[in-house]
Amino acid sequence: MKRVVSCGFFLPGACAAFLLLQAPAALAQSAGGYKPEYSLSFVSDERISIGRTAQRWRELVTEKTEGRVNIRMYPNASLVKGEQTREAAAVRQGVADMSVALASNWSSQFRALSVFSLPFFVPDMNGTAALIRGDLGNLVRDNMDKAGIVTLAWGVSGYRQLSNALRPVQAPADLKGMRIRVIGLPLFMDFFKALGAAPVQLNLTGLPDALQKKDIDGQDNPLSLFTGLKFNELGQKYLTVWNYPAEPIFIAVNKNVWNNWSRDDQQRVREAAEQAISETAPILTSQEASQAVDATVGQLEQAGVQVTRLTDQQKAAFKNAASEVLRNWSERIGQDLIAIANADIKRGPTLPPASDPATAPTSAVPASPNPAPPPVDEAAPAATGAAADKAKQSAPAATGAGG
Repeated sequence: MKRVVSCGFFLPGACAAFLLLQAPAALAQSAGGYKPEYSLSFVSDERISIGRTAQRWRELVTEKTEGRVNIRMYPNASLVKGEQTREAAAVRQGVADMSVALASNWSSQFRALSVFSLPFFVPDMNGTAALIRGDLGNLVRDNMDKAGIVTLAWGVSGYRQLSNALRPVQAPADLKGMRIRVIGLPLFMDFFKALGAAPVQLNLTGLPDALQKKDIDGQDNPLSLFTGLKFNELGQKYLTVWNYPAEPIFIAVNKNVWNNWSRDDQQRVREAAEQAISETAPILTSQEASQAVDATVGQLEQAGVQVTRLTDQQKAAFKNAASEVLRNWSERIGQDLIAIANADIKRGPTLPPASDPATAPTSAVPASPNPAPPPVDEAAPAATGAAADKAKQSAPAATGAGG
């Protein structure tokens, strides 16, 4: 019987890559037995929250599986040569066996994830929690499962905040001509252009060096990254607290790898993921998130960083400046997904945390039937077979479970 693959859940342009990757993905795990080690990709190092999540998960997996699942860490997106938006394709293929991932980096492959990055669309951390635990989150998990990726646990790395080396930013006019680093996604480019800035696409691995050399003026990231990489020591003297947007984080495993483990070890690995997320990147309430921001901001002020906390009126000015970007990208993502997201936010985070389609509350929402919008940011095909082995051998790895 001929197998039919639906690509409705991918951003346009990514479908062809997905079909090409199906055969290599099937080779990601050899039949029978566990691999000596499993590659874990993440885009930072252990100094910031996503790296700490990866480190803690590796420790817990080693402990809970008694060493049967041995994880070797590949920080700084080294398995995909630092190109963080290629990570989803790498996990699908088995170039990376697993990942501690940021939603924005995977949004070019799974368009529903772009909802989290829409300009001031999600009102607060409660809204982010509602999306993760609601119908939109269930749809994302189901689509990833169909693509050959099992998600184990979800958390939040924090609100993205804006910093720069030039001046306080209180209004969109203050950003005029400012070179702001963004990840390689058109949504972020469009957003900062609408605010009058001059966005520069740059992978995270090159950000500290670019700040130090003054090749760029500023950046936006969760505060854990600002403090972990000590951006205040790289000239970032001004910080604007605008809480846009909250960045989901999740732990994902190649499905072929997952299916080769015993049910008992699957449960142990899942429990390790849930514990690692709860310890390092929990889904907070809006009040808890605000308290966490205030605590970190206080420390940065003591270190000499000048902090601007936007009032509701000031924040509205940024939202108005980006309103056309919100409209355009809502159409590109699909009004069906926007409707699902709005319903989730209105309902609130009433559901328990969900991990994957097998354990999450059932959603009857289908993949989007809308016609494909224009291409956005297709993840480049990653290496497979011998090329994958070569990539793993040449990429710098943190110390694995076996030392």
